[in-house]
Amino acid sequence: MASIIAVWAVLWVLVAGAVAGAGLRRGRPLWAAAWLVSIGAFLAAQEDPLLILQMASTGPTAGSRDGVLGLVDPHTRGHMYGAAILALAGTGLTVVVAHAALRRGEIWAWWALTGFWLLGAAADLFELFWIYPHGLPLASTPADGVRGFGWQTLAAWILIWAAGLAVAAPTVLARKRRPQPVMAGASP
Repeated sequence: MASIIAVWAVLWVLVAGAVAGAGLRRGRPLWAAAWLVSIGAFLAAQEDPLLILQMASTGPTAGSRDGVLGLVDPHTRGHMYGAAILALAGTGLTVVVAHAALRRGEIWAWWALTGFWLLGAAADLFELFWIYPHGLPLASTPADGVRGFGWQTLAAWILIWAAGLAVAAPTVLARKRRPQPVMAGASP
């Protein structure tokens, strides 16, 4: 399974590279940026909210010890479902912002997507280095001795989303604010 996840992450990095290259060659950096953020959001959704839904819906098995069905209180599972749905909604909203406002070059969209990326990346990096390494060779072994797998998907979403922000930055951040018209008789 670890190899499949690694190949999956590499595949999406290659797709993201092709998207970025196509957008930049055609002089459409904001188009490329929107799609890079979308790819990053897709990978982030698989790694966190969709896994929480799976964990809340299944019990532990020989192949996966992560299921909590039958182990935790229904109240806890209800909050797991709620958190997962809210995370999916937030991730979906970033895709809408990327394809609407960011593609129009609106600076607030770039900052909003940067803020979302910073929070999500910080959470996943904290998880990788201090909670559960997902097999990351640089992280310490957790107390239970199980290193797991899947760090590549976390790294891929963080890097692909960051690439989208980097591709958009020169266009979006270079735009000057348009002066607002002054209305006659209006006081400042």
